[in-house]
Amino acid sequence: MESPSVKQSLDRLREALESGNALDPQMRSELAALDDDIRRALAAPAPDQAQGLAQRVREMSLRFAQQHPTAAAVLRELGVLLEGIGA
Repeated sequence: MESPSVKQSLDRLREALESGNALDPQMRSELAALDDDIRRALAAPAPDQAQGLAQRVREMSLRFAQQHPTAAAVLRELGVLLEGIGA
């Protein structure tokens, strides 16, 4: 599964987080795991490894909405992109 749009959104998410409020260690760890999982799913030949990623991204965007509104917006966009590719 390949999606340059998803990779671009991941890069924008990193930029948004680096320019905003500091993340607590748990959120940073969850984001790193999500980033790894998405990149691994994009590199996999079968889309079944991507199941549930869109839902995880949507849930994370809700938690980010208060402290990191820009990152939350990017996460919502990322969720839509992942949903579009069946993740």
